[in-house]
Amino acid sequence: MNIFRPFISGICRALRSWKWIVIIWLFTLILVSLLVIPFKASLSAALGRSMITEKLADGINIDVISDLGSNFKAIFSSLSTGIFLMLFFGFLINVFLNGGLFSSLKTAVSRFTSNQFFGRAGESFWSFLVITIIMSLIIFLIALLIIGIPLAIAGGSQREGSLYKTFILTVIIFLIILPVFLLVADYARAWQAANSKPACFKAIGAGFKQTFRHFFSSYPVMAVVLIAQFFFGWLVFLIISRMMPATGAGLFLLFLLTQLFFIIKLLLRTWRYGCVTAMLEQYP
Repeated sequence: MNIFRPFISGICRALRSWKWIVIIWLFTLILVSLLVIPFKASLSAALGRSMITEKLADGINIDVISDLGSNFKAIFSSLSTGIFLMLFFGFLINVFLNGGLFSSLKTAVSRFTSNQFFGRAGESFWSFLVITIIMSLIIFLIALLIIGIPLAIAGGSQREGSLYKTFILTVIIFLIILPVFLLVADYARAWQAANSKPACFKAIGAGFKQTFRHFFSSYPVMAVVLIAQFFFGWLVFLIISRMMPATGAGLFLLFLLTQLFFIIKLLLRTWRYGCVTAMLEQYP
């Protein structure tokens, strides 16, 4: 297998699916706005718009929180509930839209309409949901075994620095193993997208089969894509952390920049899905 073929095919498939990436971005933006806009309105009502602007111009100010007085508990209780609901519904929406996204990445797709996208998303929702939950639980258990248990043991050691060294070593081991289970999850969803009949457990079995049957060709592809995603995230963090806008125009520019970064992040994730779909089709 040409090692570069999945990368090229994956990015071509991702670019071809740009409309669905934009739709995922819009859904995410609307969901986040449903939390942020009411929270901002509550703060403005409690402190006054001009007062908030002045106190937050140089960053986070503890006086903003103390000035909320009796409103603090109500506002932040509502915020915590809103965050939980946003994460919950965001998870479900992401699973739903991934069903249409994986279907749009298939080679057989020439003209993928909105009806097809949402139709395939609905048809594969429950199967994708089970696959996502099971694979997330497996990854969590692997992290617990590799990182959690050794850290608990090292925590009782009297040796200086043993906890830190154990943490670094176990995290490295976990990061080396992680691409394997992401491959299983992606292969399972790509297999399900290629089959019209929902069969989540059969899809997971196919995911394990494809991963270990073509391990030496699949693992490097997943590892390279994940490294690219990591460095992009690191670059975004460096840029955003150095921006401290104090004016309305600066805040708007920061908002536009973060949205652009988020769309690129979605493109990189779709590239990953496209690479795995290409490998599944090459090795059926």
